[in-house]
Amino acid sequence: MTKQLFKALGAVGLVAALVALSVPAGAADMRAKIPFSFKVNGKTLPAGVYTFSTSQTSLLVRGYGDGAIALTNRLESRTDNQAKAIFHKYGDSYVLRQVWTGAGAGRDIPERRRAERELASFERVAIPLP
Repeated sequence: MTKQLFKALGAVGLVAALVALSVPAGAADMRAKIPFSFKVNGKTLPAGVYTFSTSQTSLLVRGYGDGAIALTNRLESRTDNQAKAIFHKYGDSYVLRQVWTGAGAGRDIPERRRAERELASFERVAIPLP
């Protein structure tokens, strides 16, 4: 009985955390059709239409029936004002690395050290976000 109660409380806590992250204060959601499967924070998401939401410390990527959350670092640029998603391509795999919201603001997803060692070279791919 106690185990079931802790499981239920854990599930409620997780849902509450996801709801709080899905509506970041002062940030606009951006949608884009991503034509290939890609990884976010180690999770593989299929090709499709995704909504990108940013907060001060995280990025929420939501698709139809699937999504991922990643902790991020803030980026700024005086010259880059276009909203876009930046992917690194490792062979046939794509990894989401940055999301730019326009007006020179963006979020960077730090690469995992293990992934960096395993995948020595990459190609940068940018997908415009409307």
